Amino acid sequence: MNYTRPPLAIEIEPIKKAFIDAKARGVRLRYITEITKSNISYCKELMGMVDELRHLDGIKANFMISETEYLAPVILYEEGKIASQIIYSNVKEVVEQQQYIFDTFWSKAISGEQRIREIEEGIIHYGTRAIENPDEIIKEISRLTANSNKLDTCLNSGGMQYSYNHFFDIKKRLLEKQKQGEHKGIRYITNIEHESLQLTRLYLDHGIQIKHVKNLPPVSFGISDKEIALTIEKMESGKVIQSLLISNEPVYVKHFTSMFEGLWKNGVDPADRIKEIEEGIEPEFLEVINDHEKVSQIVVDLAKSAKSEVLLLLPSSKGMVRLDRLRGIDYLINASQNGATINIICPLSEENSDIVKKISQKAPNIRILNGNIHSYGMLIVDNARLLKVEIRKPNSEIFSEAIGFAIYSNSRHSVDSFKSFFELLWNERKLNEELNRADEMQKEFINIAAHELRTPIQPILGLSEVLQAKIKDPKQIQLLDAIIRNSKRLQQLTEDILVVSKIESKSLNLHRQQFNLNDIISNVVQDYKKQIEKENNSNSNVNLSYKPTTADDHKLVVEADKARIVQVISNILGNAVKFTKGKGSRITISTERKQNQEVIIKIKDTGIGIDQEILPRLFSKFASKSYQGTGLGLYISKSIIEAHGGRMWAENNNNINNTDGEKGATFYFTLQTINVPYQIPTEH
Repeated sequence: MNYTRPPLAIEIEPIKKAFIDAKARGVRLRYITEITKSNISYCKELMGMVDELRHLDGIKANFMISETEYLAPVILYEEGKIASQIIYSNVKEVVEQQQYIFDTFWSKAISGEQRIREIEEGIIHYGTRAIENPDEIIKEISRLTANSNKLDTCLNSGGMQYSYNHFFDIKKRLLEKQKQGEHKGIRYITNIEHESLQLTRLYLDHGIQIKHVKNLPPVSFGISDKEIALTIEKMESGKVIQSLLISNEPVYVKHFTSMFEGLWKNGVDPADRIKEIEEGIEPEFLEVINDHEKVSQIVVDLAKSAKSEVLLLLPSSKGMVRLDRLRGIDYLINASQNGATINIICPLSEENSDIVKKISQKAPNIRILNGNIHSYGMLIVDNARLLKVEIRKPNSEIFSEAIGFAIYSNSRHSVDSFKSFFELLWNERKLNEELNRADEMQKEFINIAAHELRTPIQPILGLSEVLQAKIKDPKQIQLLDAIIRNSKRLQQLTEDILVVSKIESKSLNLHRQQFNLNDIISNVVQDYKKQIEKENNSNSNVNLSYKPTTADDHKLVVEADKARIVQVISNILGNAVKFTKGKGSRITISTERKQNQEVIIKIKDTGIGIDQEILPRLFSKFASKSYQGTGLGLYISKSIIEAHGGRMWAENNNNINNTDGEKGATFYFTLQTINVPYQIPTEH
């Protein structure tokens, strides 16, 4: 039920009595709603009438479900009103579907006690929710605005009108609080056009700060110091918003605050924009130029004229060489020395390494990021001029010979659009470089740590085994067993880490040889049988067998890395043994050769099966819910099989076509067999 329904369950006697009677009959009652300050007292009383009450932010549903029936009042947010119509069904499929929906909500909800404690103790509950009721949207924006300590808003002219229609009185009260030092003020970013001049002046006269941005982002949003509200609707002529996303999650608040500050920094003073509109100053132009020499001169002139900012996208390393021959690099160095901010994205190679070195020596404040090869170049100067140049002959040494047509413009829309594109590229390349550095540092650390761990493990393990052979005291033997067992686990972990490092660096070498796969599987099975018998624990009742499915499976010859294939089979079989316990349990290995010379190896157990939460990422690193494992074994196994050109997958037995409800899981992997004119020696 949504937040308006709990009061009805308490105040309407027949409903309240129905809850109490159902609980008295032993019916299990579960109730989900949105607990708010306004309904908290009703929710407290309701908690005594049901078995469990949970809270879910922004829930809109109103329905009830039993084992056989579904009931939904046709009403949303009308407080104190009972629905005049209901939807009822006892169709099994409908009931099962609604039960699934309820269970999904239930799993995402938090306990009522926790939410009540958060409200009473002032604990902030972080969340994001969508609102699609226009009246509720106005209510939420009003609340966000009134509770703010600062307010920043990015809206188009239609959004400005919507804001004025519904929230201007609240903003006037905030401006009064600002005069008394109790509020940090209100800022607006908008696109000031002729039709919005009157409203812009009104806002400015009341003390609201405004900046003009021609190329607004595709979303309109408002941010307080605690919350963000946003919509993708255009709100033309102040049209009412039909859908709104609202969140107090810090990551979203921080993101949109950063976006606002970037727009504010580059916004145009409203007085300048108003003057432009009223006096028609600075007509915009957009010119397509096919004169290559003219384009070359424009590049030089723009580089010379740079005062505050240059954004340069070069299509290739040779593109930097061509620009240097025009002396464009020298002009950019001079601009940087005079205080201009210069960012360059360019593919870096030996070809332009000397130029990059010259830039770093003469103008260390110029920032250069390694980019991808493009079919065009782009130059934006002082946030006022844009030049985009097509590259026709990328290998040409001369600038005018390499280019095709060019677009040259001072259009605010064009400049802002291409600047936004450049900034996206810049942030992507910057993040990529940071991730690469972090990844390399992580891999280097893991590699060093694994090698450093490997060195002391071997003598610990070896000397412990020597000592174990010489002592007779049972307690001391038991202690040494623990040391040896855990040393072997640590040894296996270090080996796994080193293998993962090789897999990720694509340096896992395979030592291929021809061998009989049947013998390898048989040997591993025999080893595990002995291990199970030796441990004499709950696994001792497990029946472990290898069952070839065709008569000629003793001729399953493959060309592969024998040690790695043994590692794969051992990993899967080890997991099967670990999770298959009890009398009558079975682990069966079988093989099936296909007509395309592919052999499928199947390892099937009757254990506990694969956790549904783990199953989608079963073969990813660290996919484990067991305290005994690291979750690296299956990742390594799948990587080894794929390195051999094979496939690996798994499924729970109850998902396979069977009718007896069989438990456990089945793992599969494939290898390619070969035909050989001689007999592969049998291994024993």
